Amino acid sequence: MTSADSTFSIHSRDALPSPAGWLVSPTRDRVLFFIRDPKSRMSFPDVMTQLWYCTVEGIPTRLKNTRRMDLESAIETWTELINNGWELVEHQINEDAA
Repeated sequence: MTSADSTFSIHSRDALPSPAGWLVSPTRDRVLFFIRDPKSRMSFPDVMTQLWYCTVEGIPTRLKNTRRMDLESAIETWTELINNGWELVEHQINEDAA
């Protein structure tokens, strides 16, 4: 299991693992949010991504685009980004608000 694989979430026993979370670019000017599309079928899940401009701290400031992709494409994109220096943001953006 690679480090990219360890961040995939499993939503039920029958669901396939999917990439989930925030990746920040090496230049720290963009973040990409991956989330499983809740409207997609469990057996053939889609993944939604949102590309945001962000502050140096990784806080999203402005949405650039939203995309939906099949699971295979999402895993390929996630793995490629990790291999190109994008990093998983470990904290939740709004955890301080709680």
